[in-house]
Amino acid sequence: MAGRLRTEREGAIGWIVLDNPERLNAISGDMWREFPRAMAQLDADPEVRVVILRGEGEKAFAVGMDISEFEKSRTTPDQVAAFDRLIDEALHALQGSPKPVISMIRGFCMGGGVEISLACDLRYCSADAQLAIPAARLGLGYGADGTKRLIETVGHANAREIFFTGRRYSAAEALSIGLVHQVLPVAELEAFVRKTAAGIAENAPLTIAASKILIEEFVRPDGEPDLARGLAAIERCALSEDYQEGRRAFMEKRKPQFRGR
Repeated sequence: MAGRLRTEREGAIGWIVLDNPERLNAISGDMWREFPRAMAQLDADPEVRVVILRGEGEKAFAVGMDISEFEKSRTTPDQVAAFDRLIDEALHALQGSPKPVISMIRGFCMGGGVEISLACDLRYCSADAQLAIPAARLGLGYGADGTKRLIETVGHANAREIFFTGRRYSAAEALSIGLVHQVLPVAELEAFVRKTAAGIAENAPLTIAASKILIEEFVRPDGEPDLARGLAAIERCALSEDYQEGRRAFMEKRKPQFRGR
């Protein structure tokens, strides 16, 4: 297959790697198809507290979908609809994970690469990053969920410019409109992301999961937020061993050791 999606684990950090460096990590249909399985694997691992998504190599996070496949897999309306469902399932696997997902962006991040990053919780990029959504230059209709997520992230005025011009944004421009959270020198990006992930991994996972559930409910694409789901997650925190540990650690002036239960 053209490229692959690779999963790795280092202690409390799980990695998902877009591994297609010969094509600047263009995302093939098979790679999109692997996202739900990869996330389910990391979600099921109690040792994994944070997931980092990155591209293989130094040139690109991902240049987007593998356009070379479109002549065979995206020509009829039925094929387009099926491919869009495939992408939605991949993005929902990231958004729906109870664990924080960080996008570590190096080099080119185009089209589907931006869409994947928007489905992550946090986005950090290197100073050499370039980001764009060139759908208007390909005649593609950008997905509804991805459009909503972009508007929520950068506002409708910036979203209009991103979509209408299809131009590339420098790392500094991306930071200025809120498309990324922080820009790091190339040599410092991975160390910073690892340190950030390690800090998150020390926090209470049930609390983080509850926060993510509520945030996702408030920004869901359609319908009213399911507050009962969020309140149930909050109650789970209140009844957890971690809450007891947090209280004891505070009183004893020590670092808490959270277990996610």
